[in-house]
Amino acid sequence: MKYLIRRTLAFLIDCIIGFGVAMLVSQWAILAQFREQWGWDDAWLKDAWHMEAYVLLIISLPVWLYFTFFDSKLSKGTFGKRLMGLKLVKTGGHGPSLGTNFLRTALKLAPWEIAHIGVIFPEPLYYMDDPQIRWTTWLGIAIMFIYFGSLFIRRRKKTVYDRWTGTAVKWKKFMTKPHSGKILN
Repeated sequence: MKYLIRRTLAFLIDCIIGFGVAMLVSQWAILAQFREQWGWDDAWLKDAWHMEAYVLLIISLPVWLYFTFFDSKLSKGTFGKRLMGLKLVKTGGHGPSLGTNFLRTALKLAPWEIAHIGVIFPEPLYYMDDPQIRWTTWLGIAIMFIYFGSLFIRRRKKTVYDRWTGTAVKWKKFMTKPHSGKILN
């Protein structure tokens, strides 16, 4: 149970960091200054395709890059994983490549992106008089619960996207070097 709590907290910390960077830096500090000059005003954002492009570029992309880079073998893990003593590894004990981690990130954040589609299409909810939650938003939420539930199905505590990409999140306290029995830290 401690592993699941650590993994959940790590993900929440990473989401706060990713969302904070996307919203505070790109939205507020940079785009607030130039949005209207570039023609990205409310009239432009009322178009669902414009809104989707904006959300992908300004919100999703920074978060995807955060998870893709920091969980790859080029880094020592996301800040949340580091704080919780967790590490992402590929089969064999090494960190995943950028390509593998991009695929893992795409699968992991798919519920989030599907929910975005539900909020944006066919008309952005933000601009509606009587917004209703759409089926695609519910689909994104359902997939998220499937991912979380998949941690409980097998003893190895791997999510669906970890199984598909051949990765695992290990608690450093219990990580051992392959075939040596030595504890890694």
